Amino acid sequence: MNTLIYLDNAATTPPDPQIVAGMAERELTCFGNPASPHQIGRAAKALLESERERLAHAIGGAPESLIFTGGGTEANGLAILGSAGDTPAHIAISAVEHSSIKESAHYLRDRFGWTVDVIPVDSMGRVQIPALNDVLNPQTRIVSTMLVNGEVGCVNDVAKIADTVRLRSPRARLHCDAVQGFGKLPISVDSLGVDSLSIASHKIHGPNGVGALWCRHALRPILKGGGQEGGRRGGTQSGILAWGMAEAFERQFADRPQIETLRDRLWRQVSEHLPDASLNGPPIGPERVIHNLHICLPGLPSEPLINALSAAGVCASGGSACSTGKFSAVLSALGRSPKEGAFIRLTIGRFNTEAEIDEAVRRFVEVVADLRMVYQ
Repeated sequence: MNTLIYLDNAATTPPDPQIVAGMAERELTCFGNPASPHQIGRAAKALLESERERLAHAIGGAPESLIFTGGGTEANGLAILGSAGDTPAHIAISAVEHSSIKESAHYLRDRFGWTVDVIPVDSMGRVQIPALNDVLNPQTRIVSTMLVNGEVGCVNDVAKIADTVRLRSPRARLHCDAVQGFGKLPISVDSLGVDSLSIASHKIHGPNGVGALWCRHALRPILKGGGQEGGRRGGTQSGILAWGMAEAFERQFADRPQIETLRDRLWRQVSEHLPDASLNGPPIGPERVIHNLHICLPGLPSEPLINALSAAGVCASGGSACSTGKFSAVLSALGRSPKEGAFIRLTIGRFNTEAEIDEAVRRFVEVVADLRMVYQ
């Protein structure tokens, strides 16, 4: 039986065993409620705040502006819904935003009468300034553009987007979903010029169930409770999850060269063996995030290819795990069609090896050859 090769790290990552062990160790000493006044509670509080500082430093922000959440989706929802005022206004989101951004914008529209505009993207998946200019107006109060698209790997020029928003809609707040870029790109909230930015742990070999929102302005909470996180997000916090997330970031960030080298090795071999394969999104380089390949193979359907790879022991996907079972909205926004062929995303993680990459290519090429005997 084939050993499993995991190349779906943009969906989620396998946890770092050392981080799992570190969290288990801390569960014995820092398990208390950070709001409790006794020794165990104070230990939990100290751990929570030290990790808040570590994560804030990772994105160049003030610790008091970092709000722990249950993940990237909650962080995005808090940024959009928590920034909305009482008066209906205008929100602009890019055509390739995560579903948590889209659904939050639609909620404002359907429940409170907000106007929603979608910012088109170019064939690489990037927001272009002329298109952004076309949708901004003096009534715009929220704009959301992601840093890195999780499907096709493009990197947006968020700083340039921020300059345009300030010029055209000075009262708007700019949110950046940085979940797919966190740990893969250097991030500075000041350099990006954003008002809020979301990150998550499970994309960088950290624990599931924890993320954070950095936000420079006041927010209306969407989860009310005991006034935790400065009254911005109710619920008992976990310093242990926060530690796992901060530790995962530092390890991920240090291993960026290795991840990029493996990604390039994978694309080089796929290109050699399957010369008709093409990249979706930007070419290999600074405008493409370091761990992502999104490939089109003409003449084949996507689902049989992904299923055949799974049967061969290679875990991959067609795109976002949130859009399984239907053609990608991101690819549609790029002007792509399922008639063009099979679309498959291969994403590298810290624990992949050269031997795994070489074996994955061998299995990939074999699966494609078998399917082409059926479909061509």
